[in-house]
Amino acid sequence: MFEVKTIDRFDLTDFAGDVFKESNTDTPDAILVRSSHVDSHLISDRLLVIARAGTGVNTINLEACTQNGTAVFNTPGVNANAVKELIVQALFRCVRPLNAAIEMTENLTASDGQSLQEAAEAKRGDFIGEELYGRTIGILGLGTIGQRLADACYHMGMQVIGYNRSRKNLRHVQQFEDLNEVLEVADFVVVLLPLTNETKGMLSTASFEKMRDTAYLLNFGRGDIVDNQALLTALDHNEIAGYISDFPTAELQNHPNITLLPHLGGNTIEALTHSANTILQNLLDFLEYGTVRRSVNFPQVDLPFTSPQRLTFFSYARESLWADVNDIVNHYGVPVKEMMGNTRAGYAYTIVNTDLTAISQQTADQMLAELNGIDEMLRVRLLTNPTWENWH
Repeated sequence: MFEVKTIDRFDLTDFAGDVFKESNTDTPDAILVRSSHVDSHLISDRLLVIARAGTGVNTINLEACTQNGTAVFNTPGVNANAVKELIVQALFRCVRPLNAAIEMTENLTASDGQSLQEAAEAKRGDFIGEELYGRTIGILGLGTIGQRLADACYHMGMQVIGYNRSRKNLRHVQQFEDLNEVLEVADFVVVLLPLTNETKGMLSTASFEKMRDTAYLLNFGRGDIVDNQALLTALDHNEIAGYISDFPTAELQNHPNITLLPHLGGNTIEALTHSANTILQNLLDFLEYGTVRRSVNFPQVDLPFTSPQRLTFFSYARESLWADVNDIVNHYGVPVKEMMGNTRAGYAYTIVNTDLTAISQQTADQMLAELNGIDEMLRVRLLTNPTWENWH
């Protein structure tokens, strides 16, 4: 049975069964996480997979995992609608003083002979807002969330422009190849880019100088994409109107033109349930069958398990590596019944259906040791078909 360490809250009731159990060990077979940081000391030789219920993996040492032969899974797109709806709420917050109006009404006392509605309406002139209709929204990052947001804003009558590292075929978005062109004309700039070496600190002094002084910046990508010190300077010099971020930091607290949210993007019942169910199913399939879906560092491979055992290989992508594998399995008389492999970014993952029933456990262990010793091999697994006896 595999031991799974849960860093955030998950309900494993419907998934664990006889395959895995929750454990507090620091050397688990698998780690389940939402948005918390995964300490690199947990990346042991035993760790097979880190499963992230969500999209971003900047809280995981991806390079160390890959070199360790540890798969990293995520669930892109499953919280897209939740994040989109939160951004739409944030847009309304930019143009309508709803919180102030609600607070005023809650604390209002009507004078004698006057209804509360009459007293409230007498003060509504203090809370005149603006409309989103006809305004221009610039979306930085046109993935699943960006596309949903673009459609929603278009149907609210907004002009939608966007920037993406590769051009998308989108009907409602005027796309620009230069980020600065979006910054110069947008009334609202929404950040939905992932955090990479290229995007870290991307929005800084020069960016704010290009933005309109009436524009709002909304960050639902990652906090470090925005240079906080440059942002504070821009706000204090009225170079932009305001900032909303789903990634709070102490240096941005208590500023009159900054709204900080406690990372609420995917924090809905629907999104949390969907992302958890998806990642748990993918985790279960990887642990039992070696199947790879939605990994950020392993190639995707899915082969029906039609044999008593199977071998999985994760390695650097070397053309002659399979010849080395073939020599070893042939030496031990292990048949290759079916196989499927794929490559990604210089790495290869291969599943081989086989039958080891003719050799002893000691001999199988010797074979696995030799396979793991191949140059550029990162991890070899031997899996037993959990349903083989039921059908044969």
